[in-house]
Amino acid sequence: MDFNVLDAARAGFTSVTYVVRPEIKDAVEEHVQRVLGGTFDTRFTIQELDRLPEGFTAPPDRVRPWGTAHAVLCAAHEIEGPFAVCNADDLYGPGAFKLLYDQLTRGDATTHAALVGYSLERTLSGAGGVARGVCVLDEGDLLKRVTEVKNIQLRDGWITGTTTDGSPVELTGSEMVSMNLWGFTRPVLQLMRRQFIRFLDYWAADTQEECFLSTMVNDQIELRATRVRVLHAPDNWFGITHAADRSRSEAILLERVAAGVYPRRLADALARLG
Repeated sequence: MDFNVLDAARAGFTSVTYVVRPEIKDAVEEHVQRVLGGTFDTRFTIQELDRLPEGFTAPPDRVRPWGTAHAVLCAAHEIEGPFAVCNADDLYGPGAFKLLYDQLTRGDATTHAALVGYSLERTLSGAGGVARGVCVLDEGDLLKRVTEVKNIQLRDGWITGTTTDGSPVELTGSEMVSMNLWGFTRPVLQLMRRQFIRFLDYWAADTQEECFLSTMVNDQIELRATRVRVLHAPDNWFGITHAADRSRSEAILLERVAAGVYPRRLADALARLG
């Protein structure tokens, strides 16, 4: 999470909004203050189950958050222009954020959003299954569709997974996948608000169903309301999906710090940018 902020700041992004659950808000704020030391514009918003459009209420027994699309909508009041979205438990690399920033600031009127994509085989975990948005592109690197596939893992030389409706899927490993590093413009956000209301029309009483960001974007593409440019990540991704992924991630970060890719103190690096 911290190194993503540094990479984004180096690329040109000017603020970060942390979307957190109520029970970890204080801990995250304390951590950010300790690590960043007030050297970057940081904001916090809470993803609460009852932060819903007027007329809807969360089921009293629901515990699971409403999903990544809801998380973005919870941060909408902090967003003023084009913005990026990323996960806290993935590290995307400095080149990925630079690509995204350049795309969002070049004023490309032909597209409304961008996605940094990675090769599936380079995003698998040796510790268990992972969920990925599997992408299909057209010849101009525009996103044709993205499908959520769960429990993707390599077994006996085969990569398999299941779609959200439970259908089995076989994959080659060369597929382009979304790791939730998106760039959006304000019109896309307005569409998301309407889509989330339609989602709640069907699922407001459900305790498990989630509203995925990739599903919303896919629906917008099908309606020809949004065009998404897919950017090919120049960096190797890594992240923590399972507890066993932690030691590998720590080792990679230490290597990058030792090589000078990242500083030992993020606050000093961010202060120099200011």
